[in-house]
Amino acid sequence: MVVVTLTDCPPKVRGDLTKWLIEVNTGVYVGNINARVREKLWQRICENVKNGRATMVFSTAGEQHLGFWVHNTDWQPVDYDGIWLVKHPIPDSAGKANSAKQGFSAAAKRRKGSCYQKKRLQKAADRSYCVVDLETTGLSPTEDCVIELAALRVRQGVCKEEFSALIRCEKRLPPSITALTGITQELLDREGISCEQALSEFLSFVGTDRLVSHNAAFDCQFLQNLCQECQKPMLSNQWTDTLNLARQKIGDVENYHLETLANYFSLEIEQTHRALEDCYLAQGIYEKLNEIQDSS
Repeated sequence: MVVVTLTDCPPKVRGDLTKWLIEVNTGVYVGNINARVREKLWQRICENVKNGRATMVFSTAGEQHLGFWVHNTDWQPVDYDGIWLVKHPIPDSAGKANSAKQGFSAAAKRRKGSCYQKKRLQKAADRSYCVVDLETTGLSPTEDCVIELAALRVRQGVCKEEFSALIRCEKRLPPSITALTGITQELLDREGISCEQALSEFLSFVGTDRLVSHNAAFDCQFLQNLCQECQKPMLSNQWTDTLNLARQKIGDVENYHLETLANYFSLEIEQTHRALEDCYLAQGIYEKLNEIQDSS
């Protein structure tokens, strides 16, 4: 959501705004646009509004869930360690800048300190996790088998260790899965281990870490079903889904497939539809998404 308010708005600026936003009142424009359009539109406003005043408020993915820009106004946004506050002159103090100390209230400073500490801890947690992925014989958790499990242990944004295991399946591997993944029945027979052993090693590897996955609901459902079959405790880890995160932060992509997002962020793609390789792609996408500070 984007809201723009203008005073003394030239017709040219009004024409540009109504191409993208709805004028709900005189000088007030509202709509949904992506981050790139928003930045271009703000640039056009600042270049053409001349002596008029402009304010843009927009949704972001930050802690406050909003951001704002101003032009030709005494009220100024100030970023205090990621927390946005508004600084504006006190009318009674006009012309007394040298004799009156300006700043924020004690309550605002306490809130800033509390939010900063919370944000710092959250950033540290966001950069330590395990990326997980799996390959299956189909889409049904109750009828199809997991044939490959993989995970990456990430600490402070750096991959420290990897896990990968092929799993023998009681059913014959469908040719369509071989064509998609490159995994053959001969490879499973030669290098595959039992699902009990693979799951035990996987659970030991991820421990209690937060799990990051692309389309986490799919992976989680298969893993929980596998835990039940192997009589293992159900996974209680927290999950972060890069698919949902991408939908929140990116609006200018054709779809949200793993390969599409990897191309969007210019990540190197060696192979897809193998669990370990897809883990590395998901980890790269997750780190790139975390770098996006705001998006419509």
